[in-house]
Amino acid sequence: MAIRSRRGFTIIELLVTIAIIGLLVALLLPAIQAARESARRAQCQNHLRQWGHALHLHEGTYGHFPAGYRMVSPRGTVFSQLLPFVEQSNLRYDREKDWDDPANRLAVQSRLAILICPSAPSGPRVDSSQPDILPAAGDYAPTHGVNAKYCRIAGWPLYDPPDENGLLIFQPLRAADVMDGLSQTITLVEDAGRPELWRVGRRRSAGVAPDAGWADPNYEIALDGSDYLTTGPGQELGECVMNCTNNNEAYSFHAGGANLLFADSAVRLVSDQIEAKIFAALTTRASRDIVSGPY
Repeated sequence: MAIRSRRGFTIIELLVTIAIIGLLVALLLPAIQAARESARRAQCQNHLRQWGHALHLHEGTYGHFPAGYRMVSPRGTVFSQLLPFVEQSNLRYDREKDWDDPANRLAVQSRLAILICPSAPSGPRVDSSQPDILPAAGDYAPTHGVNAKYCRIAGWPLYDPPDENGLLIFQPLRAADVMDGLSQTITLVEDAGRPELWRVGRRRSAGVAPDAGWADPNYEIALDGSDYLTTGPGQELGECVMNCTNNNEAYSFHAGGANLLFADSAVRLVSDQIEAKIFAALTTRASRDIVSGPY
């Protein structure tokens, strides 16, 4: 009886096969990662859009938009006032009491998924600088305008009023107060990753981005500007308006820009190469500096 030999793979054939598989994985992995980031970016935009609808529901119910923050009792943020409009009444946040009142302790420690960008660092993020409260962090912040300090850095005339020139300021405003137009005025911006301090795509091992708690009235931000360095806090040190520091400035983990919510509930991914004057014009509510896209 004849014996038939069985031929297997040679070492060279096996190595070539492994190399081909590795090459295919290397080609497919960036596409998979890009698809995942696209989905995360879309979910981030959906979160912001829900807050935009909540702002308009509040305006329709009470005749005005909520204050962006309150430093007098009851102290708090725009989000505590919008909780009923995003189906978060179960948190039992008492809007008649200060945000750090013991009655609101459990609420402010609650992580709100609708305030978290999926592209931002994962895991529980709390403001440990307030150990008695440990407020949960968020990735979207109201902006109260362009600060006078930034105008001085950029060499511009001061806006009028100098600081409270955005829509979500310390007092409630009506849609009629937005003379630049709802589609031309920002309400919420991404300021993601807090309380970790991020500079130009890198996490700083030393330092924190303060006021990270979504219920803390200091959580709101304004256009202060940043330098372009990867070291230091950045804030108020230069003309950069986006993605240079998350220390109370516009910052995202999306490539090339950040999601911004406009007062008409539209959400746009705005390039981080946007001109400073255009970003400032979109931040103010009634400076009569209308701009046209794309930006």
